[in-house]
Amino acid sequence: MRSIRNLIRRFHRDEDGSMTPAFLIMVPLFVILVGLVVDGAGKIQANDNTTAIASGASRAAANAVAAGVITDGGVNLDLNRARTTALDYIAAAGMTGTVTVNANEITVSVETVYDTHFLSIIGVETLPASATATAQLITQ
Repeated sequence: MRSIRNLIRRFHRDEDGSMTPAFLIMVPLFVILVGLVVDGAGKIQANDNTTAIASGASRAAANAVAAGVITDGGVNLDLNRARTTALDYIAAAGMTGTVTVNANEITVSVETVYDTHFLSIIGVETLPASATATAQLITQ
């Protein structure tokens, strides 16, 4: 009985390895924190890129429209040319999207995914990013 008490006292006073539990807790938390910062910044950048691509595609589609002929205050739109130009712009950026042409508006929606670096450790492989932009044709 006495030897067990001595062993417990010695273990209680011995500080060898006292940082191991703290290290085992802090390192995974630090890796997760760094992962959230890195992958969060990547997601924000992916959102910014999709916004830029959607805006650029809508402007490119508006520029591609043959607006030279104005009849009765409206513009004769080459809808296929506008749609094709926007989809080519999106594809060149390596993204996917849709183009809607209505009256004097060209609306472009773009989708992509951000491949995570750190969050894949906990099973989050990708984060979605999307944006929508509209370009209006001014006829007057």
